[in-house]
Amino acid sequence: MACAAPLQPPPSSQQLVGGEQFGGWDHGGAHAAGESGPFSPTFERRSASQRPHQGVEISDQGWFHAESNRAEQERLAHIHLDAICRAVDDRQMAGLCPDGRWVNDPVLFPDLGLHGTHTSNGVIPFCPHDQQYFVCGHFDRETSKLRETAVPSHVLDEEGDSTWVRLADFGDHSDACHLFDESCPHKTHLGRIRQGALDNGYFVEALQAIALRPRLARQLFYCWDTRRSVYIARIFKHGTWMRVELDDFVPVGAPSQDGDDGNVPICCRSEFFPYVLWPSLAEKAYAKVHTLRGDGLEITEDDRGGWESISGGGRVEEALADLTGGVAGRFHTCDVAMDRLFLYIYELQRDTLFVCRVHQTNCDLFGVKLNPYYPYVVNRACVYEGKPYIQIFSGAIGVFDGGLQDINVPHGLLHCEDYPETSAEGFFWVSAMDFHEYFDTIFECRLVNSGDVSIPGMPPPRMPPPMPPPGEPMPPLPGVAGFLPGPPPTVPPPGVAGMPPMYSQNAGYAGFVHSHTDQAHQHGASPMGAQLPWFEWVFANPGHVSAHNEPEFTVRVPDHQCPCEIVANVEQLDPRMLMKTAEREPCKSLLVKVYELLEDRNRYSSELVCKSNWLPLRDTMVAFKVLRGGEYRLVVEFARHEMGGVNRMIFRCYSSRPNVNVSASAAMYRHVLIAPTGPPKAVKLTFVGSVRPDRLDHLHRPQHLDEEHDCLRKAEFDFDPGWSDLKDEFK
Repeated sequence: MACAAPLQPPPSSQQLVGGEQFGGWDHGGAHAAGESGPFSPTFERRSASQRPHQGVEISDQGWFHAESNRAEQERLAHIHLDAICRAVDDRQMAGLCPDGRWVNDPVLFPDLGLHGTHTSNGVIPFCPHDQQYFVCGHFDRETSKLRETAVPSHVLDEEGDSTWVRLADFGDHSDACHLFDESCPHKTHLGRIRQGALDNGYFVEALQAIALRPRLARQLFYCWDTRRSVYIARIFKHGTWMRVELDDFVPVGAPSQDGDDGNVPICCRSEFFPYVLWPSLAEKAYAKVHTLRGDGLEITEDDRGGWESISGGGRVEEALADLTGGVAGRFHTCDVAMDRLFLYIYELQRDTLFVCRVHQTNCDLFGVKLNPYYPYVVNRACVYEGKPYIQIFSGAIGVFDGGLQDINVPHGLLHCEDYPETSAEGFFWVSAMDFHEYFDTIFECRLVNSGDVSIPGMPPPRMPPPMPPPGEPMPPLPGVAGFLPGPPPTVPPPGVAGMPPMYSQNAGYAGFVHSHTDQAHQHGASPMGAQLPWFEWVFANPGHVSAHNEPEFTVRVPDHQCPCEIVANVEQLDPRMLMKTAEREPCKSLLVKVYELLEDRNRYSSELVCKSNWLPLRDTMVAFKVLRGGEYRLVVEFARHEMGGVNRMIFRCYSSRPNVNVSASAAMYRHVLIAPTGPPKAVKLTFVGSVRPDRLDHLHRPQHLDEEHDCLRKAEFDFDPGWSDLKDEFK
């Protein structure tokens, strides 16, 4: 089907021209849709043997509203922990489990019948075997991109498979290891995260940001029992919460070249390893989510992904969203003024994570020795003696502040009791001007699914706390860092009456969920029991989405609920979960624009409220603040040169006020843009999507993303290639 030729708009309006049956937008600003011309995307139907692992037929199946499974997963986590712990004790008493620890292997441990529900997954086997580690279960040395130290090699058997080791066995004794360090419950951070042998620096950056919010880090796990090696992690994937049952077996690689470290786990580790285990288990949970196996014992044609699939680089914003359930994006400091950047970080620091990367060119130019090989995270921002300052955390070993703290930071701020973090722990202060100059890319994550996870010394909340629905008691206050070790309240979680969980001194539990349904969306609670200040909608399309059926989302905000903040995200299917080789399919470049309705149902303001980045990323976010009630249309556009569209799409929307209406559908008719006659009713609320026009190669095409260098600096970047290498690369 060819797009219609552009029409001449009337003097007072601009006609938006799309296809004959499918509507589209044509805006003259940056990042508009491509020029009109012939475009014929093809729809393909596959036979049963060619379908993806979920067996969903590729077709336009439309958008549907997806209910939240947050409370159900919380209840099932406690049920499963209780059942697994009882089974471990029973088998230990029968002499079948001498060490009294769980193994997530149906051969060594019986199936307990924990199959989940229609909306929540059951206990999925994850045997401590190299089949779970490599993509599709086997290792091809010629095509694999793994480093030599990232190949499991501990005590190989006759078939060449390695022996996995329990994390608890790295400790001095069986009770030396803990999920979190409980010795300092009031500490404002959880220390450095050290990257393992895998090329997953993006994941370590995200995990390092979470480590600076202890209550947020504890939300990565529903509950656990360290003594029995039972851990139930919490991952957000494709608009739904996933409950991930884990033991503590991990693959072990070859020792380092100097031999000082000996055999260590391939996964990332806390700087307090082996006494603190949560980063290593968080990576295992993330790897398990990206591992699909048709059979837990044998390699099959249905196998996809593996622990190896989370290697090979990645995007920080995707890992942040998966670990927190937030909405994430990126922007560059060069596109924002210094004073606006500071105010932005200052206002959002309580409910937003900021990961920053070093501006290597400026640092080299002015001799500022920041370390680009390690993560940098914004911890807090403040005004001291009338000047703006930002506190940064460096994951590097030692102090790598580039000397910036010694030049422009007053002595009183460094020793202020309100900010207890020290340089020895990796923290340093910089002026807002230096931060703007020596840091480049900023990754932000709005914590819309986490509740209040702020640390002491931050500004008060931007939004008032939500009230419980009529008839329900006030939610309990969170305990220290959100979790209560030891014996919990005697009241069982909602819906689990008669099945009190089994507790031990080594067990940890999240608070109970208190949630209610408001119209068609759920106003839920964080795992700590505190109600969330955000209302959530999730829509999904299990079919094929392309330029022929570009989605549109409508947000209606009533006048009496203003001002109201709206945060939205369009998500593609994660290609890591479908990997059959070491090569990963790239994501499509999606552009989201937000328009304000002016008159009737078809006339919109020609002035954009906001737009997203236009990059080949899995997630695309926008955020805006509604000042006066009205209707707003979110439009998703595809790059004209990227054929084929995407299979499956998820749309998430969050509002700070109730009684907002959100709907999803495909574009079915053409729309009209007209010049506004008054001030806008909504304003942009994020720097994501803010790009100076002079930095764009083409106004009507996606931005270029250097995927090879979109990461922490690697050692291989420092090697000068020889003539033979340049010759081979040229060929």
